[in-house]
Amino acid sequence: MKEQIEASVCTVGGRRLGGYLALCLLFMALAMPAASDQTDPALDRLFADLARTGSHAEASQLTSEIWSRWIASDGAADADRLMQSGMALMNRGMLDGAEQVFSQLIDDHPDFAEAWNKRATVRFLLGNDTGSRRDIARVIDLEPRHFGALSGLGMINMRDGDLQGALQAFEAALRVNPHLDQAVDVTKQLRQQLRGQPL
Repeated sequence: MKEQIEASVCTVGGRRLGGYLALCLLFMALAMPAASDQTDPALDRLFADLARTGSHAEASQLTSEIWSRWIASDGAADADRLMQSGMALMNRGMLDGAEQVFSQLIDDHPDFAEAWNKRATVRFLLGNDTGSRRDIARVIDLEPRHFGALSGLGMINMRDGDLQGALQAFEAALRVNPHLDQAVDVTKQLRQQLRGQPL
């Protein structure tokens, strides 16, 4: 079923997104919980290390650890159970069910940024850009460093034809995590397009 999700991410409005797939998968990252959420004080150190490192391997490890902390609730077993259930449904392509689970998680834990991010992802995959954009706004309100949500906003703006908005969103994601290779490539392409240069 993972292929179904990848297919829905790769093709939007009959147009293949191609190089944006890695960004979409990052946006959906399915790391296992560590021990907290976006309030984990260890995130400050992780983001500082991510900005400092020049090592691709270290950046990958730091990014995974950040996702792990984002996905974990702040010690609420019911939240962890719903998060894992929603991600399993999403990974099997059962997007309507996943949206319901993440909505329940948001109702129960409205300050859990990753619950909003996961629902934003599902809504993006379902083509509900308005709902996804609203959820992303809440993610960024709760965790301004959420490079996955910022990248997701960039993809929504691209799908809507707002290239300037897409560029701004991807640039914001890169300011937080400069190691998003696909975002680097997309940003270069967007700058060329906005200058009227052929890709």
